[in-house]
Amino acid sequence: MKRHPILVPLSHEHHHTLALCARILRHPELNHSADINEHYVGLMPHFEHEETMFAPLWHDLNRDDLRARFENEHAVLRAMHAAPEYDNPLWNVEFATLLRDHARFEERELFPAIEKLLPPVG
Repeated sequence: MKRHPILVPLSHEHHHTLALCARILRHPELNHSADINEHYVGLMPHFEHEETMFAPLWHDLNRDDLRARFENEHAVLRAMHAAPEYDNPLWNVEFATLLRDHARFEERELFPAIEKLLPPVG
């Protein structure tokens, strides 16, 4: 499915996020702080951009389940990064799994629902 042009940059960023998660999950016993922190610099603006873009659409979307998951996962990921445990393999797995699943959720569920509310491409 072709992504709405407004969402394409976010989808590209999700691709980079999925690559990061794969690296962490491949070797959760390693300290990935440099890789995570380098990625996190772009992740916060990404979250803020999505939150700003989607805020006026939630009412018309009328999907409280999607909104709740979106907002909760952003909050948990922010909290995890605020108290990292880079040397803890369990933390690495939990962080990478949540981040990966969140990107997949947005691509597979949220974006298709949101696209219906975006202006037509013309």
